[in-house]
Amino acid sequence: MKNPIHYTKYGGLVGIGISLMFMLTVEGLSLTPATFLTYTIFGLVAGLFIAFFYTSTRMTLCRFAVYNKHLLLRIIHSYLVCTLAFSLVASIMTFTPWSFFPSLEFALNTSMGVGIIGAMVCFAFEYLAIKDERLLLEQENRELAVIEERNRLARELHDSVSQNLFGISLNLNTLELIFQDQPERAQALIKQVKEMVSEAQTEMRLMIYELQPAILQEKGFFEALETLCELFHTRYNIKIAPLFSGDETKVDTRTQLALYRVIQEALHNIVKHARATKAQVMLTIHDTGKVFAKIVDNGRGFDEKQTKKNEHFGLAGMRERISALNGDFRLNSVIGEGTSITVQIPK
Repeated sequence: MKNPIHYTKYGGLVGIGISLMFMLTVEGLSLTPATFLTYTIFGLVAGLFIAFFYTSTRMTLCRFAVYNKHLLLRIIHSYLVCTLAFSLVASIMTFTPWSFFPSLEFALNTSMGVGIIGAMVCFAFEYLAIKDERLLLEQENRELAVIEERNRLARELHDSVSQNLFGISLNLNTLELIFQDQPERAQALIKQVKEMVSEAQTEMRLMIYELQPAILQEKGFFEALETLCELFHTRYNIKIAPLFSGDETKVDTRTQLALYRVIQEALHNIVKHARATKAQVMLTIHDTGKVFAKIVDNGRGFDEKQTKKNEHFGLAGMRERISALNGDFRLNSVIGEGTSITVQIPK
């Protein structure tokens, strides 16, 4: 982790807490205001000194990749800093008239205990920092996915529905001019407009399914996938053979949605990049709940090595969805022979 955890804000409070805990252990309940004040001031000074020393040294160590990579090194560092810093303050304290350390040896032994507490506090902060970093990355990934989806839908609307509506408008204007004088041509235009309206409806229906596959709840998993394949067939005139087997109730809704999105993205890639004439979508759900899926096309294929270097967002998203389910995602493509995607999800 490149940014150090700044204990300075909380170092004084942590130091006071440790000092008061030590006070109750040594003094018991026989306390005086002066004793309480002495322990409090000592804890504040020791805590701030440890926090400053720790933050300063960590800013230097964070420049080394090995330190950022290994949590154990950061914990050892916190233990050594806390032990040495506290021992220095405690040693100075033993030479003052108001010292509550009976000897220098006792102060040094106490420092090692404080070092252990410091290491535990460091571990807690590190864990929270790692957790926050993961949450932040997940949020950024979700935002990127939303932006990518919006851009894709904008392109789809411009390339299909928008152009169809523009064509319909032109045909209607022409129809208005020729309706009386050229009835046969007018009838042909009417037929063409009907076809364009039907195509636009199909486009919009597919986009609605892509935005929110409510059909998963309305019809069931297998039927939703069959409908998706049929929509791609109607829209792109590509033969898609769906082969599904097993009990779909063995798969939870989270897995169903992930598989739906992966198959959807795979079909998008086939029609966009593969130039395929046919594809096959196979899905098998075993009695144990294990899932096997395979999407195959007869397209032009591509160079897998080049794709790994510049993996596009859609393919990376497919991997992430399956990885989140502890599944296995494999891509195999041969130039001139086609591409296959294999997915296995454990129980």
